[in-house]
Amino acid sequence: MTRRRAAAVYKSRAAAVYKSRAAAVYKSRAAAVSTSRAAAVALIFFVNGAVLGNWGPRIPAIAGELSLDAATLGLALAGMGTGGLLATPLAALAIRARGSRVTTLASATLLSVAIVLPALAGTWWSLGLALMVLGAADAVMDVAMNAQGVLVENRSGRSILNRLHAGWSAGAVTGGLVGAGAAALAVPVELHFAVVATVLLALTVVTARHLEPDAGRRGPDSRAQPDGSGRQRRSAARRRSGTAAALALLGALVFVSSLVEDLPQSWGALYATDLGAAPGPAGLTVVAFSTAMFVGRLVGDAVVDRVGRHRVLIGGAVAIALAFLAAPWVTSPTVAVVMFAVAGLGAAPIFPAVFGMAGGLPGIAAGTALSVVSLVARVGILVAPLGFGTLAGQVGYGWALWSMVGAGLAVAALAAVLRARTSAHLPQR
Repeated sequence: MTRRRAAAVYKSRAAAVYKSRAAAVYKSRAAAVSTSRAAAVALIFFVNGAVLGNWGPRIPAIAGELSLDAATLGLALAGMGTGGLLATPLAALAIRARGSRVTTLASATLLSVAIVLPALAGTWWSLGLALMVLGAADAVMDVAMNAQGVLVENRSGRSILNRLHAGWSAGAVTGGLVGAGAAALAVPVELHFAVVATVLLALTVVTARHLEPDAGRRGPDSRAQPDGSGRQRRSAARRRSGTAAALALLGALVFVSSLVEDLPQSWGALYATDLGAAPGPAGLTVVAFSTAMFVGRLVGDAVVDRVGRHRVLIGGAVAIALAFLAAPWVTSPTVAVVMFAVAGLGAAPIFPAVFGMAGGLPGIAAGTALSVVSLVARVGILVAPLGFGTLAGQVGYGWALWSMVGAGLAVAALAAVLRARTSAHLPQR
């Protein structure tokens, strides 16, 4: 081999090594950025969960201060669903105009401040108005942070939505423990919520620089643009029809799922109080439900990758139904805590699966699809306290919780139909 040829071979090998090392460095940096983005979004989910976690255990104290019976309390709690229902359509508009990052930060800030408002209410209707503001901020944040989650998941190429929702559950557990502790120590609700608002605002500021930017995002509706040929127009029409059918089924599924997730958190402490639990221990039902959801979501991505989202949905829904079968006959607050824990484990994969499927539907922008699904969920959150409060006032909390059995079975049935009829239009991871 001549010197010239040897030098050429050396340069070629050196160039190959350089490219390989550069690619490795690029991948390492990209992975670090992806991890940082995912951690920031998970922290935003934590903030959202912490607000609602702190709220649940203090409902009995607020209801007691205002002397509200179950039916009137249900009417006031419907304010959260009403606010969410009115605000959800604005989420898609805000995301389209300002991006999911800005919308997430703005709604997280409003939600953190709004937690103080229910503590200042003096009547059932002012409580309802306060909860309308809280529900509106929560609804916009719900869509925006899930849009962030879908964006991070799509760019990272791996399933992470269950872990992001585990961040929500971690916030709910932490908030529930703080709320239960504050209730046990008889901390004034105003002071409790003011401290919570300060801490959550600080956490929101921490995430500001690390959320996923929207610039250069290619929406799902940019896929499959047909030209003028009749065959491609018919193919596009079939795709739109399939997408609409999938979105309708996801809407029905999330409507029932909202009952499954909202009722235990809003009424668990009151159910335990009715069984004779003191204010602090009564809040442990909410903590148990949220803790089990957290554990389920931590392992959820691995389980989904192994058996599929539809099977996980069906199994979780059946677990919810079984958990509340004995609710009318339970007399021990300890048994109630176990019952709510089983239900939380079953509920863990439902919302991550629905939002993940909706965010990946072809032919529709992720923000729009997520807003539609969230809007239907807000209808469920609005209906749930009205129906449950009226039912509990007539037959008691135990028998009213039998509605969870029906809700669990309905989720299982809808998930089975979704799998059979529309799985071709949904992401399978």
